[in-house]
Amino acid sequence: MSAVEKIQAFLSAEAGRAYCDDCLSKLLKVKPRQQVQQKTSVLAHNRAYRRERSVCKFCKREKLVIRRAA
Repeated sequence: MSAVEKIQAFLSAEAGRAYCDDCLSKLLKVKPRQQVQQKTSVLAHNRAYRRERSVCKFCKREKLVIRRAA
């Protein structure tokens, strides 16, 4: 499974919950973290995803996060 497929599958399973790139990298074991940032930036152009400044579900910090629309 590719990095983008891992991210999409995870966000689909967690629909409505927001995660930052750092936490997605840790949770999905996708290294380097910059690879996650590149993939989430592309996904943000898809209407099914929202990229915004909010609180990450995992680390509980306010950061740039992405979520799959519920």
